[in-house]
Amino acid sequence: MDCGLYARHRWFDRGVWVSCLLLAMALFGIWFTGKWQAGFIPAQAASAVLPPVLWESLTTLGDARVQLALMLPFCLRYPRVFWALFLGALLAGAISRGFKTAVPLPRPAAVLDAAQITVIGAKLTAHSFPSGHTVSAFSFVVPWLALLGWRAAPIVLIAALAGFSRIAVGAHWPVDVLAGAMIGLAGSWLGLRLSRRFRWGLGVRAHWFLVAISLVAIATLPFDGQGYPGSLPWRVAACLWGLGGFVLVYLLPLFRLGWQGVNRELASVAVPGGEISR
Repeated sequence: MDCGLYARHRWFDRGVWVSCLLLAMALFGIWFTGKWQAGFIPAQAASAVLPPVLWESLTTLGDARVQLALMLPFCLRYPRVFWALFLGALLAGAISRGFKTAVPLPRPAAVLDAAQITVIGAKLTAHSFPSGHTVSAFSFVVPWLALLGWRAAPIVLIAALAGFSRIAVGAHWPVDVLAGAMIGLAGSWLGLRLSRRFRWGLGVRAHWFLVAISLVAIATLPFDGQGYPGSLPWRVAACLWGLGGFVLVYLLPLFRLGWQGVNRELASVAVPGGEISR
């Protein structure tokens, strides 16, 4: 039940924006010193204690399709979170794309000698700033923080690991990850606020439309690793989790209860003040 998602909590709003401010201050500090490569080599050295296949799997947590797969079995129980996640991801992604176009920062593999860098998976060379995977990972965090508070700490930790994995695989500088975290938090916070006023995605047909889009995206996971073949077992598992959740949560109740029955509680959510009772 996510009817408390839209409650205004001062600590939450302040926490998100203080975090964004601290990240922005760190970015400005790096910008003015010109040391945008700082921290990359020590971070990669630290990541070497874990096997490459683990970093490949962790980095796919920044793939929006994996996030949709993990979320899909819970979309009917948390439709407000699902809608907020969609809007937040769109806003954060648009901001990220704008920065990638405006700040053509080369990736580590294009700057450092091959002996200085470990590249896991595809070798990327352009459009480094910011880290899109980190943007996606942190945009997934905000609605859960708003709903669960400190109980969402594991999700924050996983997002941080997904961001660090972008350094571990040699795809991004630390400055890219910092910027990605800031953009993900800010964009998702704006998406959360927008979802409170723009309730289209809470309608029954709109919800099923978004679920259908999610299904198509999830179904591609086993066939497209975005340059990380070692993540295949994890991607297959995420795909099966998402598709299996759809069958259990949507299809079986649909066959048993019919269209009206399966959507009865969902229909009340689109009405301001509507509740889901479970």
